[in-house]
Amino acid sequence: MRVICGKEELTKGIQTICSVTSSKSTLPVLSNFLFETEDGKIKLSSTDLEMAVKCYIKGEILEDGGITIPAKRFADIIKELLSENEIEIRSDETNQINANSGKSKFNLMGISKNEYPVIPDFPSENNFTIKRELFASMLKKVVFAVSKDAQRYVLNGVYFILEENILKMAATDGRRLAYVTANEIQGINIQMKIKAIVPAKAVTDILRLLSSDIKAEEIKIGITGNQIALEIEDITFLSTLIEGVFPNYEQVIPKTSEIKVKLNVKNTLTAVKQMALLTADKISSDRSSAVKFYFNSNVLRISASTAGLGSGEVELEIDYKAEPTEINFNPNFVKEVLQNIDEESIIFEFKNSINPATIVPEKDKNYLCVVMPMRV
Repeated sequence: MRVICGKEELTKGIQTICSVTSSKSTLPVLSNFLFETEDGKIKLSSTDLEMAVKCYIKGEILEDGGITIPAKRFADIIKELLSENEIEIRSDETNQINANSGKSKFNLMGISKNEYPVIPDFPSENNFTIKRELFASMLKKVVFAVSKDAQRYVLNGVYFILEENILKMAATDGRRLAYVTANEIQGINIQMKIKAIVPAKAVTDILRLLSSDIKAEEIKIGITGNQIALEIEDITFLSTLIEGVFPNYEQVIPKTSEIKVKLNVKNTLTAVKQMALLTADKISSDRSSAVKFYFNSNVLRISASTAGLGSGEVELEIDYKAEPTEINFNPNFVKEVLQNIDEESIIFEFKNSINPATIVPEKDKNYLCVVMPMRV
């Protein structure tokens, strides 16, 4: 194999695929990425056996072929090369790689492409098209609620439900729930119904990919068997799904509430952040970890108190005329909800101090979060 390409183009390709390169695998080849020519294009691929990314970059192909290249070492080398010089990459039958740029010359040992795992193609069926910004926004609005408890593995991802041209996403760790829907989906068979749990790590990588320098306004999503695939421009991302049954999230969404209050997002978020500074560093079930919401006549007092640390209170003017009441929350749970709402106001609903509270944007009825209060 012998190809020539620019540093910027090569760097972009390496950054796209190297996030899923495995540095801890017992298989040495997984520390490499696959560099090959295919149908007149230069193709880069990487996998850790759970996720995979492949992309195409521009360049001149002088001789077809392929080799797997040590990912981190090669990326570090390319980073130090001068931008004005083109890079020539060659490999031979002994799996030796030569990378030359200007007066700089490097030799690395690769591994045969035949030892690299086969990466599946994008599925030809069970796929649909969605706006890139909408899809990214939906993921951001729910991924923070994913459980980090490995024992509850089915909660370690975002739950996708696709039916009747509507895409729903939900995530929960058992103490909070984030749920969002969208009906701006194209190319779906009306009879198609898909349920899948996408691992949180895959969601993080998808968000990184969608926030990169890509001009495409739409992306293609395919879900088949135990795999989800995403296709955007010349990039394909794939991930295995979490096997198991996601709990019935609809059961935890309160159907009724005694108290409904409109709150300013910015002011409430600022107050919660301030009071979080006076809670215990490690969130636990005791009152030193909680932030208290106390509702009284047209006033919301958000406060916190920790023995040996101090106490504080912020007072917000609100429209509230019901009986005085209070409810306590893990401040991080409330912060993460408010940080993902891009409206000026939210509707805050709850029944009492022990039942879950619901937080929804004032205008966007396709997004809601449920947060369990803390008992103190």
